[in-house]
Amino acid sequence: MISISDIPTLSPSILLLAEYIFCGIFILAARRFFGLHGLYIYSAVGVIAANLVVLKTTFFPYYDSPLALGTVVFSSLFLCSDMINEYYGKAAAVKGIWVGFFAYFVLSTFIFLNMGYVSADGGQAQQAMRHLFLPAPAIFISSLVAYFLGQYTDVFLYHVIHKKTGERLLWVRSLVSTFLAMLIDNAVFSLLAWHFFALNPLSFTEIFWTYIWGVSILRFIISFGNIGMMYLSKFLSRHQKAHVQSLF
Repeated sequence: MISISDIPTLSPSILLLAEYIFCGIFILAARRFFGLHGLYIYSAVGVIAANLVVLKTTFFPYYDSPLALGTVVFSSLFLCSDMINEYYGKAAAVKGIWVGFFAYFVLSTFIFLNMGYVSADGGQAQQAMRHLFLPAPAIFISSLVAYFLGQYTDVFLYHVIHKKTGERLLWVRSLVSTFLAMLIDNAVFSLLAWHFFALNPLSFTEIFWTYIWGVSILRFIISFGNIGMMYLSKFLSRHQKAHVQSLF
């Protein structure tokens, strides 16, 4: 049995695959059991998780430069958005964008307010929170711009292609909308967060190779996986009506 202490010894590629599988399972389960509300919940949790783990970079066997984590979770948000768009329409997908961002805004507000309290444990918890959330203002603004540009691009392209193709060519609208939106999201966020708004700006060269180029290749591969998830969702939903299900 694998414990928490064993996780760092696993191959990054295995962890990446496991992370993607879990993202897919959670999204499919969210829609299956909670409908549109479940996909909104995943959007909220996914935005928060992705913006936290993106602070960490690691090496992968297929790429020389370190890559920022959070790529899989960020990419799964586009899968979630496409699924909302496919089953519930453009308006519901747009609302999902705002649900995700509102969740991150609420978390950030609570964290910053609580960091104002004097710590009773000698500052250990305070330092841990500072280490994790100090970059938050720059990341929050960068996320605001990149998140909305990327997500709105995804929703708009998916909707346009869906209207043109109807129920045919699911793979086309999924691949085209997702990958182009991912490129915009990644490039805008990386430039803003790690150069223009950073306390210690990285060079454009380092940003390109660490945060844009390598991540774009990974996201391109993930976008093909998202196609499979969309078709799997169609298969699992073949006897299920597309309607907004109540949580109560």
